[in-house]
Amino acid sequence: MTTMNATRLRIGLLAAEAAALEPWLGPVTADNLADWLADELGHPDALDSWVRRGPIHSRAVPLSPLLHIISGNTPHAGFQSLVRGLLLGGRQRVKLPSAGLPALETWIANLPPGLAGMIETSRELPAAWRDSPAAVIFGDAETLRFFRDWLPGDTRRIEYGPKLSAAVVFADLDAGTARALAGDVLRHDQRGCLSVQAVLVHGDTVASREAAARLARALDVARAEFPAPPRSISESGAIRNFREIVRYRAANGQPLELWECRQSTAWTVVHDAGDAPLLSATPGGGTVMVRPFTGDLTAACLGPEAAHLSTVVLHPFDDDAARLRLDALAPPRICAPGMAQFPGVFWSHDGGRPLASLVRWRDIG
Repeated sequence: MTTMNATRLRIGLLAAEAAALEPWLGPVTADNLADWLADELGHPDALDSWVRRGPIHSRAVPLSPLLHIISGNTPHAGFQSLVRGLLLGGRQRVKLPSAGLPALETWIANLPPGLAGMIETSRELPAAWRDSPAAVIFGDAETLRFFRDWLPGDTRRIEYGPKLSAAVVFADLDAGTARALAGDVLRHDQRGCLSVQAVLVHGDTVASREAAARLARALDVARAEFPAPPRSISESGAIRNFREIVRYRAANGQPLELWECRQSTAWTVVHDAGDAPLLSATPGGGTVMVRPFTGDLTAACLGPEAAHLSTVVLHPFDDDAARLRLDALAPPRICAPGMAQFPGVFWSHDGGRPLASLVRWRDIG
């Protein structure tokens, strides 16, 4: 693809994949892909022609070959990162998790030649891939450290480390909102950065306890729609240990209450009215901490995990409420209940511009 219309051709090919991409990127159309390029690069044709930027003309050049280091927790990251690279053009090197990622691999295998020919995949890490001028890296802190050492110092690294998401509730948690929040928790078995792990309820402990009980009922019903995948012994053990610690602490007078799926580790809700930081990671698998709060939410009251906050689900949600009620916290993303896992293609991933970070510019003038 070296013609002036190369970007438009790629847009058409990606738009034809809309049905396969929607679970991971939301609605994908030729128009919103072109608008996405215009939003981040200034013009939808900036990759194919010189476009005016103030007194000069500029052209964007994709960083190629682009290395994608994909984690195995959910296919989200793989689809999002690869589609960004394909839209920009150039060669794509995809380091798959060692256990594979069937949803992404199947999609790649069925792509038309115009897209498939741009992609190399491997479950190993070829030494030759060290020459990639840029790398998008998803993983835990150990993974990030490894690639900081493995890649040359001048490689542009876009790092997406461990994150977690939360919900903030300023009104009664009605049954419909509880169902929507249950989906925010259980989709992809709470394995992704956009999965809600904490629900923070404005008001007293009576309101937050009622919210916890209602969420527990919603999770119990929603598991039929979002069934739990088979768990490893360590995953199930972590959830059971978490429950036992909660029971032990509650028996020793701490203000904790537990709701759980009695038959399995399918879901767990803990109401904590103590003075612990408001935000904490859970063992996953549908495990949620519910805590009351008063006053403004700030990074300080959330605690150390605030540095890893990805998305805040706000109830009730509207743009003005999002700006006013969460301004002191300034999370990277705020959305309505039920939308945590659907950021859309225009998402400023972790506060950055994912397309703009993957090009360099040439200027004339």
